[in-house]
Amino acid sequence: MAGDAFQAYLLAQIDGREERFPLETGMVCRIGRGEENSVVLGDNLVSRRHALLQCTQGGEYFLVDLGSRNGTLLNGRRVTAPVTLKTGDRISIGSCEIEFQGPPAIAEDKASFGETMLAVSQRLITVLVADIRDFTGLSRRIGEARLSEMMSVFFGECGRVLAEHGAWGQKYIGDAVMAFWVHQRETPERRELAGVFASLAEIFDTAAGLQKRVGLDAAIRIGAGVNTGLASVANIGSVAASDYTAVSEAVNLAFRLETATKEVGCDVVLGQETVARLAQFADVSHLFDVRTVTLKGYENPMPAYAGRAESVAELRRILA
Repeated sequence: MAGDAFQAYLLAQIDGREERFPLETGMVCRIGRGEENSVVLGDNLVSRRHALLQCTQGGEYFLVDLGSRNGTLLNGRRVTAPVTLKTGDRISIGSCEIEFQGPPAIAEDKASFGETMLAVSQRLITVLVADIRDFTGLSRRIGEARLSEMMSVFFGECGRVLAEHGAWGQKYIGDAVMAFWVHQRETPERRELAGVFASLAEIFDTAAGLQKRVGLDAAIRIGAGVNTGLASVANIGSVAASDYTAVSEAVNLAFRLETATKEVGCDVVLGQETVARLAQFADVSHLFDVRTVTLKGYENPMPAYAGRAESVAELRRILA
C-alpha cells in the first residue's frame, strides 16, 4: 500500500508464513518467546525476552540483545552492544530470520557530500554519561569471556532503558554509555527530565545487579555525569544508516563531570544548567551537595552538584 511505503518494518518468516511488523517512531518492538512481546517466536532456542528494536525520536533504529541465552545475530555476527540497523539487515534469532526495512531518509536543510547526509540543527539537549569504575582492573580479574558476557548484559539493559525513556541518541565508547535527549522547547518539559533520571536510576540498578547476574567476584560501580545545554544535533551517517549525534561544549562538560565523580567521591555529578532546569519542578538542594570541581580543559574551577545513586532514585520519584 502507498501509505506503508515510508514506514519502517520487520519482515519475518514465522511458522512457514511471512509476517510484517510495522515500526513507529519512538516505539520499542520487543522480540521473544513470551506472549507479551511485539514479535512472538515459538522456538525453544529463543528466550522469553530475547531482544528489542527501538526507534528513537531522531529516526534511527537500534537492535539490542537482552542477555539472551543463545544470542542475537546481525548479518551473521553476534550482537554484544546496541547496534544501528540499516535497510536490508538480517537478524537471526533462534531458527527465525528477520529482515529490517527502514524508510527513506527524509530531512530538511541537508547538504550532501557523496553518500553522506548532514542535517545540523542547534537544539537544547540534556546529556547523560555513565562509565564503569576500574574497568581495566575488572577485565584483568575476570577474563575476556566473562567480561564479554557482562558487557553484553550491561549494554543490552542500557539500550532497553534508554529506548523506553525517550533518548534521541545513544553511543557506546569502550566501557562508557552516552545518551542525549533533545528538548522540544527552550525550556525542558517535566517528562523529558523525568526520562533522563529514570534512565540513570535504572542504569545504577543494572550495574548493582551485575555481580549476582553474571557471577562476579565484587560489585560493579559506575560514575555518571549529567549536563544540559545547546548542541549541534546532526545526522552524520548515510541515507541507508543514520547516525544521530550531538556536538558541543555541553557534551564535553558531561564527560568531564562524570570524571569528576572520582575526585569528589560520589556516584553522579550534575551540571549547573541541569540543576537550574530541574528547579522548575523540584528542589534538589537536599539531594545533591554543591562542590567545587577542577575539570580537565577548563581554566577555572566550577561549582557542580554531587550525589549518590539513592539521590537519583529519589529525584526520579519526585519527577514521576
